[in-house]
Amino acid sequence: MRYKCVTCGIEFATIEQLASHKQQHQAGAESPSGVLCLGCGKRIALEPSQLNYSGPLTCPHCQRTMTVVTEDGEVVIARLG
Repeated sequence: MRYKCVTCGIEFATIEQLASHKQQHQAGAESPSGVLCLGCGKRIALEPSQLNYSGPLTCPHCQRTMTVVTEDGEVVIARLG
């Protein structure tokens, strides 16, 4: 299984590699909250109830559905479908 960084789109072979890469983004400036749609590339705002969420998320821009896992407002896993 491949894991894709939702911030920049780079793919990794293991979840550990993705977690290591994600730390580079966290070290930078504060990024706007939300999930980057893997279908159209636009940001999907998260509601407070979705800060710790696991399940489907539909993009309001392109109507594609992603499966996401968020922890404390940070995207852990995101994939189309």
